[in-house]
Amino acid sequence: MRENKVKSILKKGKATIGSCISLPDPFAAEVMGQIGFDFLIIDLEHSPLTTSELQTIFIALRDSPSTKIVRTPWNDPVWVKRILDLGAEGIIFPWISSKAECQQAVASTKYPPAGNRGWGPRRAVRINGGAEEYFAKANDNILVFAQIENSSAVANLDGILSTPGLDGIMIGPADLSASYGHLMDRGHQEVQDAMNQILKKCQEHKVPFGLFSGTLELAQYWIERGGQIGTIGGDVGFMESAAVQAKKDADALSFNGR
Repeated sequence: MRENKVKSILKKGKATIGSCISLPDPFAAEVMGQIGFDFLIIDLEHSPLTTSELQTIFIALRDSPSTKIVRTPWNDPVWVKRILDLGAEGIIFPWISSKAECQQAVASTKYPPAGNRGWGPRRAVRINGGAEEYFAKANDNILVFAQIENSSAVANLDGILSTPGLDGIMIGPADLSASYGHLMDRGHQEVQDAMNQILKKCQEHKVPFGLFSGTLELAQYWIERGGQIGTIGGDVGFMESAAVQAKKDADALSFNGR
């Protein structure tokens, strides 16, 4: 079983940069996988991806150096079991708002006695050295991130961050801003204050801080302040931005009567 690249980086106190996948096309995933991001987040929360399509994406990413992380639709052990059995190297749990929810999330990723994950890794054992090696290493190797995205989670940070087995947090800026009454205004001072509070608590508990930053500039802003996990765009956004720029470049030209 290969070492979890992102987990190793975070333990050293260094920063990681990744991107997101939401398209069901395996060739698009293969292209993303060869770019060399530290990690790729396959999004099952806000995309139409099925578990069958997830398996196809994992196959396309087989040779990718990026750590394969899945954002599960919900904090549901049934979803977690299926995702990990297909070979995910980490899971992001959305909408974690309390220590109890965080404990449930962590437990669902680990085999007994550390947790309650059921045995049946139909694909994971085949790509990770066989059943014996996978069982021996999976608990320690799989990343567990809690997504902080509402004011209740901010109020319960000490409990969440003290959960054994939690490897880091990811802020969901859009939902966090909405929970404070500032939908689509992520720069509002109240939202920024909450994010700074989360960062400070993460540093106190020595839990890696991250967020769905979207842009390199925003990722850099938080990493320079002590964060360790940032995201840059995703497959759909990259395709759209390149197409928009190509259209602008074409419109700026004058040829064939244009």
